[in-house]
Amino acid sequence: MNECAHVEIRPFSDADAVAATNLFRLLVPDIVLTPPALLQWMRTMPDQAHSRFWVAETEGEVVASAEAFLNWRAEEPGIASLWIGVLPHARRQGIGSRLYELAETHFRTHGARKLEMSALDEDGRRFAERRGFVHSRTERFSALDPRSVDLSELRRIAEAKAEEGFRVATLRQVLDRQRDLHTLWQEAAADMPRDDPTQPQPYDEWEERVLGNPLLDLDASAVVLAGERPVSFAWLAVDREGRRAASILTGTARAFRGRSLARLAKLAAIARCAENGIELLVTSNDSANAAMLAINTRLGYRPTIEHLAMTRQP
Repeated sequence: MNECAHVEIRPFSDADAVAATNLFRLLVPDIVLTPPALLQWMRTMPDQAHSRFWVAETEGEVVASAEAFLNWRAEEPGIASLWIGVLPHARRQGIGSRLYELAETHFRTHGARKLEMSALDEDGRRFAERRGFVHSRTERFSALDPRSVDLSELRRIAEAKAEEGFRVATLRQVLDRQRDLHTLWQEAAADMPRDDPTQPQPYDEWEERVLGNPLLDLDASAVVLAGERPVSFAWLAVDREGRRAASILTGTARAFRGRSLARLAKLAAIARCAENGIELLVTSNDSANAAMLAINTRLGYRPTIEHLAMTRQP
């Protein structure tokens, strides 16, 4: 095929959701995604994100997709995020370059001062580096089969923590504490390693984008309570039909850290996955997050792939 011949690049439409989801799954094997979840993520982007989504199609097959948006919660304005994915058999035909040009033009229109993108493999890294991007940090993905985890420790820790006044609940059981859950979420999210500081997520946005995620499993996700106060959690996105799950976020209130509460929450979530026949549970952590990496290693997670965060000044 000649460069870009017979390739149509057009804006994403809802009818592309299934094809785009399948493309994501092929390019990022550890991803837990369904068409409804993809559409919900896109539709809940706020206006100030100036989000754009494209697909590239050839001979009736969606062979690439791209997403571009401004980080609307960054403390400094003008930080733009870009993702481009091209199926291996469609690479080196100029498709990725055309998608990048569309995104770069869009960002320039909206005053972006810094671009961020993720490289999933060596092709992606070389693509980014040729355009002036440099590696800024690494996100490590790990996975386990919940059915193979020794859960005998769960009862021991739960009993020990019960003596200290803690108990485990499912997310469904504490949904009446949404404001407290939001506060806990913000405290955990604020301490996540990232390239650029972000502002707290407003409650309404959190309710729409996080609690509204169709993959958020209210029964597999665990919350640890001190009395009636949520103090630690491990929330999961679960594709029950595909028997796959992924960690959305795990965290503990600062005043309660160092007491094995995150481990308790993660074990409880793993147990619920095992009960429901989930075969793969995926998590990701910044390579500098030694504490959470150690917890995951002890639980039996094993490394799978790494995502390289790449940045450049436009």
